Amino acid sequence: MKKLVYVFLFFSVTAAPGQNNKTPAALPKVTITIGGFKGGDIASDILSRIIDSSLVARDQKGNQYPVVRFRSIYKFKSSYEDPATGERKTTDDMRVNDFNDTAVMSEQWRQSIKDNIIKGDQMILDNVIVQLKNGTKIMVPAITFKVIQ
Repeated sequence: MKKLVYVFLFFSVTAAPGQNNKTPAALPKVTITIGGFKGGDIASDILSRIIDSSLVARDQKGNQYPVVRFRSIYKFKSSYEDPATGERKTTDDMRVNDFNDTAVMSEQWRQSIKDNIIKGDQMILDNVIVQLKNGTKIMVPAITFKVIQ
């Protein structure tokens, strides 16, 4: 039994130096913009202009990274007629679309937003995946725009 303990200790000590004790490199803090805007309150005419722009992902040093995928969520108010009462009612509604292998929304998606944008609408760009220079893919924080006029 004593020999077994010695053998175990020998292999434990000799195996430890061979282990890789490198700490992984810190991931850069990457944020996205569209048309130079980082989200927030926005006028409908400005959102209509920047919607044609591509998403740009940059770190705090200004390095740019390619966008692999993202999701666009467009929230708005819609109305319907209540079949029981015949009254017109308002409800929250949304449209969602995922974009892969591009940093630009499709022409049809952009045109739909431009045609329907009104005060109170929101556009959220989330689920944004970017590829770092070493090939690693990371998710970056979402940005939200709220139409104020």
